[in-house]
Amino acid sequence: MLPGMGDRADTFIKTGFLRAGEPQDFDVLAVDAHFGYYRDRSLVIRLHEDIIVPAESAGYEHIWLLGISMGGFGSLLYAEQHPDMVAGVILLAPFLGEPETAQEISAAGGLQSWSRGDASGLEARVLDVWTWLKDATTGAGGTPIVLGFGHSDRLSKSYGPLIEALEPSRVYQMDGGHKWTTWSPLWARISADLKQFE
Repeated sequence: MLPGMGDRADTFIKTGFLRAGEPQDFDVLAVDAHFGYYRDRSLVIRLHEDIIVPAESAGYEHIWLLGISMGGFGSLLYAEQHPDMVAGVILLAPFLGEPETAQEISAAGGLQSWSRGDASGLEARVLDVWTWLKDATTGAGGTPIVLGFGHSDRLSKSYGPLIEALEPSRVYQMDGGHKWTTWSPLWARISADLKQFE
C-alpha cells in the first residue's frame, strides 16, 4: 500500500484504513513511500528492491499494489516498469495527470484509440502510465485494475477514459471527496471482492 502526498505508512493505521480490510485473508504491508522518493525518482527501484523482490523471495505469488492519490500514480509507475511482478493494481483516487490529458484521450475516441505523443518531465511519466493502462486494459491477458473514488473527488475529472476501459465491476464509487473517510469504506468493499479479480 502506497500513501498519498503528505501521508506516511502509519497513516493507513491511524485512519482505520487497514481495519477496513481486516476480515479478508491476505497479508498487507503499508510502505513509507513519501514524496521524496518521487522527487528523486527512486520510488520504483526502492519498491522493487526493498519490497517486491523480498516478498517474492519469501514465497508470495500474487502481489497487488494499492495506491492512494500520489500512491496510485506510484503504483502505476511500478507496474509500467515491472508488469510481470504485479498481479493487479488497486487505485483509490489516483493522480493520473492533468484533466487535459484525459480530455485528449477521450477526444481520440477513448483509451484504445489513443496514441501518445512526445513529452518531457512529469508529463512524459504521466503518458507512460496512460500507455501502460491502455495495454493493461486490452484483451484477456491484461493486468487486473480496480478503481475507487468519491463522486466529489477533485481528481476524478481525469478518470473518464479509464472508467470506460474497465469492466463496470472493477469501478467503485460512492459519495465523498478526496479523503480517508471515503477511501476506507471503498477499501472495505474492494477487499471483500478482491479474489474474484485474480
